[in-house]
Amino acid sequence: MFDDISVKVQPYAAAIRQLLKGAIYHDDHKIWSQLRDYETPVRDYLAQIGLELYLDEIGGFAYLTEGTRDDDGASPLPALIQRRALSFPATLLMVLLRERLDEHEMRDLDGGRLRLSADDISEMMMVFMGEQSDARKQENAITSSVKALVRYNYLKQLPDDRYEVLPIIRARFDGDMLTEIKARLQRYITGDDDEADDADESI
Repeated sequence: MFDDISVKVQPYAAAIRQLLKGAIYHDDHKIWSQLRDYETPVRDYLAQIGLELYLDEIGGFAYLTEGTRDDDGASPLPALIQRRALSFPATLLMVLLRERLDEHEMRDLDGGRLRLSADDISEMMMVFMGEQSDARKQENAITSSVKALVRYNYLKQLPDDRYEVLPIIRARFDGDMLTEIKARLQRYITGDDDEADDADESI
């Protein structure tokens, strides 16, 4: 009888379940402490199902990556971590926020978080989006981009209606990827990319 079987729940179960849902941040003190206390068994468990733990102690966040893919991106296992397509405006915002985060951390030696208002974000994007005849369409594109990055946990909306740029954005966009995407965006902006409509990125 299955009722007679006693299953022991591991003390790091909550951390693994949270990782499967998305990134973990040090602000979630209970889960973060559990992850740090049981990092080795967590990594061992994840390895058994083809996943790897990316943990940034300085940035204070952790998330899962697919650990079983070869150089061609193939894997004998079904994909667990969903890749999401970003529109051109959302990709542009990701790049701008990534660069703004680097600049902020160089200036702020006390480790304060980067927080921006909606107007700050709009001004950043409009410089690169150029003039458009339909101002409402441009405004909607910026709003949709912000909402997308909040939904994917790259931005956090604060009670005062500002947005905190979460440091995981740096891990998702390393230096090489940032350079490549900036080059593509530049071609898009200048009209040198014949496939501008397909300039979306996956994250």
